[in-house]
Amino acid sequence: MSIISSIQMAKKYLPAITIKTEITTLDDIFSIAEQELVSDILGNELYARILTGNEEDKALLTQCERIVSLSGFLKAIPDLDLVLTQSGFAVHNSEAMAPASSGRVAALVANISERLDTAIDTLIRFLISSTKYEELWKSSSQFDVITSSLITNYTEFKEFAQYSPSNANIYPANYSSFKKLYSSLNLALTIEVASYLSRSYVEELIEKIRDNEGLNSDEKYALSLVKYAICAFVLDDSSQARNLIIKARSYMLKHPTSFPTFIASPESQMLDATPNDGAIFSML
Repeated sequence: MSIISSIQMAKKYLPAITIKTEITTLDDIFSIAEQELVSDILGNELYARILTGNEEDKALLTQCERIVSLSGFLKAIPDLDLVLTQSGFAVHNSEAMAPASSGRVAALVANISERLDTAIDTLIRFLISSTKYEELWKSSSQFDVITSSLITNYTEFKEFAQYSPSNANIYPANYSSFKKLYSSLNLALTIEVASYLSRSYVEELIEKIRDNEGLNSDEKYALSLVKYAICAFVLDDSSQARNLIIKARSYMLKHPTSFPTFIASPESQMLDATPNDGAIFSML
């Protein structure tokens, strides 16, 4: 059994396109898209539950159907007009239909890509906030990867990452590019950020986010600075990232009751390095 079992099912989630092909033409492409969804986000146990077809899982199944349909079709687009002949590849031609312009195809790809990114982000946020799938999903390696850096999805990255022409070659253009940054985001948090705010506080913060534990206003403000800093580190803007972490430290030191784990750590007593490699007391 598969998430997408017919072309009619896939067409529900695609733009207004008349698809003159059978599902067998796209079987392998949809299968690849489905396995990517499992390996990147769902994990095997949650995937197995979805395939049981329980009515209570309908909302989750619908989101997965949308992702597999959009992702599979997007992967298929480059090859949909190609025909392999004895003398090589040819472009399919029909007297009844005129070939679409490259501009229209590019617009279609951009539209589907944007919808796919939104669908994936929606699924990740849904799973993070869900109590129904907590036991299955939160025991998976996929959950560990997605939540290990505090930046859990592409929309959140775009919210906290400052784009500029200088980092255009680094800035991810879509979710497929963003997911490759998970390890870099994690390293920025556990090495760079933790050196200022302590490993114990960083680990506590990760667990609070994973457990959907409510944060007070002080914690939310500090967390926003940390997220801006993580993204800055990943985009090679180390100076700005350290300025943000120092700002977070200063705020936390001024509100000690909201950050007891950090206040109790050795890191709370150290000096902060300024961008000019000088030093200021962290109490300032």
